[in-house]
Amino acid sequence: MNDREIIASLKAENEQLKKDNEMLKKIVAQMQVTLDRLIVRFVSGNDGMA
Repeated sequence: MNDREIIASLKAENEQLKKDNEMLKKIVAQMQVTLDRLIVRFVSGNDGMA
């Protein structure tokens, strides 16, 4: 591999890592929302069943 190929490969890997990072951030944000809801239900004693 020459330098240009290595740089191109590293740039592609970097872009993929950025996409993965954004996806993981969205997952963590959704998990936080879910956790917050679970905490509210636990604290209020409301399990959602009538």
